[in-house]
Amino acid sequence: SRGPVPGGTSTPRRHQVHVKMLLTLLLSGMLLAPANIQAARAQARDWSTFLWDDGHTGFNSTETVITPASAPNLKVHWSIQAAGHVSAQPIVANGMLYWGSYDGLEHASSLVNGTDIWTANLGQATDCRGRVNGVLSTPTVASALIGGVMTPVVIVGGGDAKLYALNADTGKPIWSVALGTPPATFLYSPPTVFNGSVYIGVSAAEDCLHIPGAVVQLDTATGATQHTFNVVPTGCLGGSIWSSPTIDVATGMVYVSTGEKSKCKSTETLVDSLIELRAADLSLVSTWQIPAAQTIMDGDFGSSPTLFNAIIGGVARAMVGLVNKNGIFYAFDRTNLGAGPLWQVRLATPPGPSVSSSAWDGQSLYVAAGPTILNGVSCKGNLSALNPATGATQWRDCLGFDALGGVIAVPGLVELADGGTFFLAAAATGATLFKFRDTHSHSMFLGPGSVSNGVLYQGNMDGLMYAFGL
Repeated sequence: SRGPVPGGTSTPRRHQVHVKMLLTLLLSGMLLAPANIQAARAQARDWSTFLWDDGHTGFNSTETVITPASAPNLKVHWSIQAAGHVSAQPIVANGMLYWGSYDGLEHASSLVNGTDIWTANLGQATDCRGRVNGVLSTPTVASALIGGVMTPVVIVGGGDAKLYALNADTGKPIWSVALGTPPATFLYSPPTVFNGSVYIGVSAAEDCLHIPGAVVQLDTATGATQHTFNVVPTGCLGGSIWSSPTIDVATGMVYVSTGEKSKCKSTETLVDSLIELRAADLSLVSTWQIPAAQTIMDGDFGSSPTLFNAIIGGVARAMVGLVNKNGIFYAFDRTNLGAGPLWQVRLATPPGPSVSSSAWDGQSLYVAAGPTILNGVSCKGNLSALNPATGATQWRDCLGFDALGGVIAVPGLVELADGGTFFLAAAATGATLFKFRDTHSHSMFLGPGSVSNGVLYQGNMDGLMYAFGL
């Protein structure tokens, strides 16, 4: 339960090298279309969206302060107490820290001491199991032309099944759009902003209610719905999307992972699937569904797709990958999704959901998954570094908790929440370099952290938001 991818042989060798380098840069997103250059520069140090970028790589390549050498010296700079649980990833942009809590508040806090500069009440809903949920969606901070003025806006799903655009300076609402009816519908999905549009998944609340899952594209400036992609046929239920849409900015393709089947089981061919859509109009390009032999009960996707690159058989490939609750990580060629995974590797043995989104630092994939046995030791969860071309394990750590939040990385380091603790591991070896335990009642580090400008931010289910630095 949710609880919550070379020139021909006739090309001269030096030209082959140049072509290969150019292709690698294009695939990695280092060469951007002119329309995206300004956005890329604006995000050079701020952590302004879920898992760092539209490709959900989880990797801040610009961080130079928190390093393998300095990580052991981290200490708490400040902490601030919210009135509800915190599982959303903290977002750093516009000179503030943006984060949501289960009491229904979206916070904009001071980077200096954590004091709230403003809060906005975005509602709550009580699900069918009696759990009260507020803001679980991670916000994205972007710019939009509002009233003829470029304005920083916070785009975030509220606890009332509405998508909100707030003035990032003041918290005042610019627009809001209902994407369903609570308590049946809930917006777990972190929105993704691309080319003036917002993309967000629509989900049922928990597993004891079902609605038709969907991806919705809206105008960033007005909230007007531009396109909707429905996962299941009309009249059917299922296919919730509680992960975040991932976008290849070079090709304009959207990748989304979907939830499980409901009452129309024979016709719901896009559930428990990875789906490729055109960002321009959400038209279907390709899809791949978990094969029956690998399907488990409650075996939906909770992880968001990660874009990465690999050289396979001497060919540079633009790849996309993600882990399923069945404990298998699947890796696909983005240009041929329907052909199935180029490789797959089992990282965990269910039960015990594997729902953590992975990170990609340009060298390795870092994936957290559920229970397994390592060197004869029974582990409640595990963190692995994988070869992007083959899925071969480079190292693997035994965890004391089935990590549910996404993995993030900065040069030389990987960060992961692990129940009552979170830790930083050396990207090269997996050795733990820093660990922090929150000993308060109901402590659980559940969502991913973020690192920006030498500060690590991490929320806890006991309502505390932390800032760590040197």
